[in-house]
Amino acid sequence: MKFKPIFISFFIFCCIGNCFSQETARERLQRRNQGQSNTNSTVELTSRATQMNRTQSTDINDAKWLREIYRYLDLSKEGNAPLYYPVLPEQGRMNLFTLIFNLLSENKITAYEYLDGREVFTDEYKIDFKEFLDRFGIFHETQNGNIVVSEVDIPSHEVLGYYLKEAYYFETGTSNYGVKTVAVCPIIYRQADYESQTVRYPLFWIVYDELRPYTLRMPIMTSSLNNTMTGTIDDFFRMKHYDGEIYKATNPRNLAISQYTSTPEEMKAEQERVEQQLRDFEERLWKGDTDTTRVLPYRQKQRAGGSTTMRNRRY
Repeated sequence: MKFKPIFISFFIFCCIGNCFSQETARERLQRRNQGQSNTNSTVELTSRATQMNRTQSTDINDAKWLREIYRYLDLSKEGNAPLYYPVLPEQGRMNLFTLIFNLLSENKITAYEYLDGREVFTDEYKIDFKEFLDRFGIFHETQNGNIVVSEVDIPSHEVLGYYLKEAYYFETGTSNYGVKTVAVCPIIYRQADYESQTVRYPLFWIVYDELRPYTLRMPIMTSSLNNTMTGTIDDFFRMKHYDGEIYKATNPRNLAISQYTSTPEEMKAEQERVEQQLRDFEERLWKGDTDTTRVLPYRQKQRAGGSTTMRNRRY
């Protein structure tokens, strides 16, 4: 008779254990299915991610010194490859354009029309996502009133470059010098009608502060030699790991470098001159010279020489 209570207790214990093991297996299956469904879509921002974006964002309106620089990032260069790969999403990773495309389709960020020579981030110049798809012939379907684009139809393989707007700034109150990514513009390469050569088509501008909460959490591989070297897309921009050539520095006449140079050699020399100006300013800061209104030595030497031509008066 003593064995009966022991047998009943053992039977109850087995039933309870079996219930817990079934529940655990069910939870694992749900987590796996949920993970698979989220692989190729963006996730909602947490309050922590939103707060992190606020701390990363920099207000440059009160900067004592500011220089706006425009660069072209060629994704065929090794240094910019992390923005291009993977072409198709894999293992929770996607390239920058796929991320932007998905966020636009989910109405989580805003894109603004690309206007030649200026950027206007107002409601008047917001792009309509469906109109954008139709204009570039991107296949899509409408399901339950929502626009759906298969990942294989996202033209990320055709986006081979970006325009990047930077702001170099110095705040005298905090003695803070830095570089802020202001906006990015994807560039798609396609063969024009009745032409044999490939043409660049700038798509739209995205204000980077709007994009940052998502780039903060999108992992990328930063080295082809050491695959353990990883970071995020935001790290890539914030630490200036990209390789971009200057095509414009903001100036009163709003001219790109190609508009006031005549030859490739002149254009290259002007790009190097602007790069040197940026380095010289930063170097003077660390030497204690914080007169941000001072003209760079390049022009001082020209003035001392007593002659200045219009061609020398570059911005």
